[in-house]
Amino acid sequence: MLGLKWKHVDLKAGTIKIEQRVWQQDVGAPKSEGSRHILGLGDLVQRHRETAAEGGATPDAWVFQQNRAPGKPLWDSGVRDALHQAAHAEGCDFPGLGPHSFRRANITWRQDVGGSAIEASKLAGHCDLEMTGEYTFVAPEQQNDPTRRIQQRLARAAEAERSTPQEPVAPEVPASLADAEPATSVVQ
Repeated sequence: MLGLKWKHVDLKAGTIKIEQRVWQQDVGAPKSEGSRHILGLGDLVQRHRETAAEGGATPDAWVFQQNRAPGKPLWDSGVRDALHQAAHAEGCDFPGLGPHSFRRANITWRQDVGGSAIEASKLAGHCDLEMTGEYTFVAPEQQNDPTRRIQQRLARAAEAERSTPQEPVAPEVPASLADAEPATSVVQ
C-alpha cells in the first residue's frame, strides 16, 4: 500500500497495480513475484479520482505521502497512528489494529461472500493456499451453516427412502424350471 504511486492507479479500468513496496522508507520490489498483481478498486474509483484531482497528482507522486515532507511516502507507523485515531473516533479501536488487520479481514471476507480460497490467495499474493489458510478466520457460525445443510440433505434423503415404496422382489424360480432346457434357441 505504501509503495503505491499514481502511475500504478488506472482510474479508467478501476484497478491498481502492485509493483513495489515501501518498508521504513526503503523502496523495493515486493516480497515475491506473486505479490506483483492487479487489484480492483470497486466503488473507490470516484473517491480516488477526487483525491487525485485535489492533490494535483502526478504519475510519480505517492498516493499516500507525508504531509510534512511531500514527495516522500508515509511511514508505516504514520499509517498505524492514523488508523488508531480513526478507529478510536468510531469506537472500534483495538490492540494490534493495523494494515495487516485489514489484509486478514479482506482475505476472510472475500471467501465469505463467495470467492474461492484460490482467488483470495492470488489477490493476497500468497504463493500457496496454506498461507491463505493462516490468514482466513472461520467463525463458528460459518462452520455450523454447512454442517446444518449437510444434515438437512441427509435427513431429506432418509425421508425420501422411507416414503418411497420398495420395488417388489422377484420370486425365486422353482428349481425344476431353473434346470430345464429352453424349448427354443430364441429363449437362450
